[in-house]
Amino acid sequence: MAIREVTVTVGQDGADYGKRFVITRMPAIQADRWGRHCLQAAIAGGGDIPGLAEGAGLAGVAAVGLGIFGAMEPARMDALIDELMRCISVQPDPANPALRRALHDSDIEEIPTVGWLQKEAFALHVDFFKGVSQLFSLLSGLLAQPDSDLPPDTPL
Repeated sequence: MAIREVTVTVGQDGADYGKRFVITRMPAIQADRWGRHCLQAAIAGGGDIPGLAEGAGLAGVAAVGLGIFGAMEPARMDALIDELMRCISVQPDPANPALRRALHDSDIEEIPTVGWLQKEAFALHVDFFKGVSQLFSLLSGLLAQPDSDLPPDTPL
């Protein structure tokens, strides 16, 4: 199965209106490493973020959300956001969507576009955790219960 990609088009008024970008999800091992580095940077920054657990990987980052970056020392935050932004390429010619190239700083002219692209890239990497977060909570609760004498195939 191919790594997931999404194409996004800037809809905000301004110089970036209509520009198209492709966001490619990091491979799973890289994404997990990136998530752990985000958590470690936030913890090292002294951020008091509810639900932040060191070593939780990308699932932990998803649980905390974009606010995690506010708890980091600026240089570490910049490096982690730069890594996220490397997942974005630009489609410079809307008539030829197969043509794309790495994102350059000069491709984005409006500051709100930068934040919007960061949000879209972050969402691509963590949104699938939102759908299973209830399952994680249920599973954690079940694992925390003491062993019972019920056979394993007994419906709960």
